[in-house]
Amino acid sequence: MLALKYLLMILGAGLFGSAGALVAYDIFLSEQLRRLLSRGKTDESGAEVGASSARHPLRKGFTWGVNFLGVRARQGLR
Repeated sequence: MLALKYLLMILGAGLFGSAGALVAYDIFLSEQLRRLLSRGKTDESGAEVGASSARHPLRKGFTWGVNFLGVRARQGLR
């Protein structure tokens, strides 16, 4: 009975972890799609619309990191 208890606890933790990973992957994909869709936008004069430095002047050169299970992942925001 004790082995079954710990097996189910480990299985439950694995399911919560995989659900969290799916949410993080979905957020990553939506961010990539947003970047791809906004890449080639121009206005009537041919100038690029919504340059990232004009939209977010404080984000230029900003980098954030996430520590997940001891692994360091970094992504630069432009």
